Amino acid sequence: MNSPVSMDEKTSMTGQVKNLISLSKRAYFLLERRRYREAEKSFLDAYAMDNDNAYVLVGLGDVCRKLKKFEDAIVYYQKLLDIDPNNVFALRGMGNAYRGVQAPEQSILYWERYLKCNPNDAHVMVRLADSLRKLDRTERAKEMYLTALKIGGNDKFSFLGLGNLFYKAGDDEQALRYLEKFLKLDDGNVAVLTMIGNIYQRRKEFQRASGFFERALETDPENAFALYGLGNCKRGLSQLDEAIALWQRVLRQEPRNQNLYTRVGDALLTLGDVDQSRFYYQKALDVGYDQYALLGMANLHLCQKHYDEALSRCEQILRHDEGNQRALKILIKIYDACGDHAKVEQIRSRMT
Repeated sequence: MNSPVSMDEKTSMTGQVKNLISLSKRAYFLLERRRYREAEKSFLDAYAMDNDNAYVLVGLGDVCRKLKKFEDAIVYYQKLLDIDPNNVFALRGMGNAYRGVQAPEQSILYWERYLKCNPNDAHVMVRLADSLRKLDRTERAKEMYLTALKIGGNDKFSFLGLGNLFYKAGDDEQALRYLEKFLKLDDGNVAVLTMIGNIYQRRKEFQRASGFFERALETDPENAFALYGLGNCKRGLSQLDEAIALWQRVLRQEPRNQNLYTRVGDALLTLGDVDQSRFYYQKALDVGYDQYALLGMANLHLCQKHYDEALSRCEQILRHDEGNQRALKILIKIYDACGDHAKVEQIRSRMT
């Protein structure tokens, strides 16, 4: 027979419950106001009083996520799931915590379990779809985004996810369809503006593409992707001075961008600025072997009638790629300029 609980013990237990409730309420109050360190302390004080309390365990998991202590959050959520395997707050929190440690496979497992319990949460569907997309499970991701749109209406993150998915797949029409819908809800998103700019740039609609890159730069004036894309558009519009200025701004951020050094060198050579062109080609070659910088150098020396130098650059390329057609064409020009017609015919026999 159990011993009866005394009045003093009942009073003490009641006091502990009241303290636990008070601490938990304060902790959630602080959490909602983003006072995360203070919230964590209150939750830990509550946890010391009752380490199996679902309300406290979820709160601890949530505040640890906010503090980017994702591994700790996983421990607290798991403790609750060991007690209650279908606790929706812990399942959703686990998915988000594994997202924080870049473990999409694990996130997917918990979000799928969560959706079995709560099948109409469009927000979690989008997060699940994002993880599926990162793992190249494109059909399943597309299905989840579309389902989220049916449930959640005009959800901008569903539009963004679908736009990203089709952009990566090279389906520009579908990508534009969803990215432009996203822009109607969030017209200042730099990544989306840049993606749309890239699509129109690929279509050689340079003026239209420029507008999107310029809008991106209004929000983020030194965004390298937008500067690079706008530079490409300016080149497409034969505005080489403007293209060079934009690319130079990228190079200040990316001083080892070999491809861009070559691109600037090409533009300067077209403008007839031989010395600056040589400088940029050499900067590209300082990074490492680059056939395009060598081709530029060869053309530069050919223009100056420095035939031995031009020949040397072509030979460097042909040692790496004996059938390089562009290098062979320059060789033909060199030998033709030198009057060596036998060599010209010999090189032509190597052309495909």
